[in-house]
Amino acid sequence: MEFNATLLISSISFVIFVIIMNQILYKPILAIMQQRKDYIDNNKLAVDEHKKHAQMLIDDKDKKIVEANKKSRDIVAATVESLKAEKSKMLGNTKSEMNDYFNSKKQTIAEEKDNTVNNLAFNVADIANNITTKLVGYGVAFDPLSEAEVKEVIRKNA
Repeated sequence: MEFNATLLISSISFVIFVIIMNQILYKPILAIMQQRKDYIDNNKLAVDEHKKHAQMLIDDKDKKIVEANKKSRDIVAATVESLKAEKSKMLGNTKSEMNDYFNSKKQTIAEEKDNTVNNLAFNVADIANNITTKLVGYGVAFDPLSEAEVKEVIRKNA
């Protein structure tokens, strides 16, 4: 194998060509590729941070919803208890008032009944004489009935 100058010049020109190509073409392309890689990596990191932030917001939202639901249940429960107590109090007051009213009316009716029975007991003989006079046509004398007898008859027929 013979080495001549052509081989040496071709080798030198190839090395010079590679150096020039490296300076003119490969370094800018490699720099652009590196910038692109850095841009993608930065965007990927930003996306990961945004995902973490979004997940934190979702977790915070869920936590606040749970707390709001608990708080609303507590408020509703307290309101229901308050309304139950108020209802019970009002029913108790109304029941007491109605019992007082009915007791007073019962007492009034009982007093009126007693007054009527007492008035009737005193007038039984007169009433009986008037009835017999109208039925028979003349008066029949009655012995005055005792108050106990009149009350017994009224009690049986009342």
